Amino acid sequence: MPIARETVRAPGRLAEPSLGKPRYNDMDENPQQAQGARDRGVELRERGRFDEAVACFEDAIAHNPRDGAAHRYLVETRPGANSEHIAQMTALSQEPQLALSDRIELQFALATALDRAGRYREAFAHARTANELKRATFAYDGSSDAMLLRSLRAMFGPQVMRALRGQGDPSTLPVFIIGMPRSGTTLVEQVLAAHPQVYAAGELDAFERALGFFPTIAADPRDPRAFVTELSAALRALGARYLANVRVPPHAVRFTDKMPSNFRFAAAIAAALPNARFIHVRRDPRDTALSCYMTNFVDGQLYAYDLTELGGYYRLYREHMGAIRALLPQRVMLEVDYESLVDDFEMQARRIVEHCGLAWDPACLEFWKVDRPILTASVVQVRRRLFAGSIGRWRLYERELEPLIEALDG
Repeated sequence: MPIARETVRAPGRLAEPSLGKPRYNDMDENPQQAQGARDRGVELRERGRFDEAVACFEDAIAHNPRDGAAHRYLVETRPGANSEHIAQMTALSQEPQLALSDRIELQFALATALDRAGRYREAFAHARTANELKRATFAYDGSSDAMLLRSLRAMFGPQVMRALRGQGDPSTLPVFIIGMPRSGTTLVEQVLAAHPQVYAAGELDAFERALGFFPTIAADPRDPRAFVTELSAALRALGARYLANVRVPPHAVRFTDKMPSNFRFAAAIAAALPNARFIHVRRDPRDTALSCYMTNFVDGQLYAYDLTELGGYYRLYREHMGAIRALLPQRVMLEVDYESLVDDFEMQARRIVEHCGLAWDPACLEFWKVDRPILTASVVQVRRRLFAGSIGRWRLYERELEPLIEALDG
């Protein structure tokens, strides 16, 4: 399939479509109407109705020019760059009375808008401000993530995994798409969503919630038979509890769970659901981390708002996936590189479909046509044809990303 090839975008003047509304400062503020318009816009955006969504975000800003989220959604949804909007957001960002949440949203919006305009130094300056403001609003200690991953590897080590093989719930329905956020997991899910026998369930927290009910194993680990028997029963119950929380339509042979952070629980998932399949999506860590840093996540991803912490978390993820790779039985996990997916889309799409035990369907090549709500940060990208412009994008910010690159190297 034809793919636009633009590995690094050159600075330059981009299209500047009209806002199509009265000037914002000529309107009376009405925050309630603004929120209603913004919420409608978000819903339309999730359905891929971008022109209508843009009109709603413009309407929201007309009623409340200080609605930072509406500015960000407008920038992310409307193609190209708009110099009038950039100037308006720049002026607004300097208002001392602006609420902190709106200031954070506005800084992220400016980072994206200026990036599209080819003004990379300015874009990163706003991204840095956005992330520093957001990072100051919560406490985060990466050592707790390291401790969790270590404990999971200790709990589900090679001996335990061999003893538990085939002992969980026998369902063949789940396909877990895992990896780092912004690595291409939504694109992979959209490829499968185009298959008539797949139900795309999106990002589910169902497994992590089910783990919260996992019982304490009373059997003495020094008695391997009793310990494995009790643990096997608990894992079958865990798999069943997870499945009970996912509503799968009758036609589906497989369903996808695209919660990237499920990589943490991959061994537990494989033990609880031995017939599940995994697709691990990988992308250049510098491109992945830059995309995370430029994103204001709805929740979670607390490691993403500081370059050093982001690089440190990526190292933890990389180490953990190395251990998972050695633990899981062969043919359970398929690894897909985002760059390979873009470079030879049909071949990789066929690998993905075959891994799920499904017959090939050419509809998977037209993933952008799938009519389903998409709730992730990639909602706009996966509604359009495959585009290679994000590969190697980190080079545009190489100097600014030095703390990240140092942290990635450890």
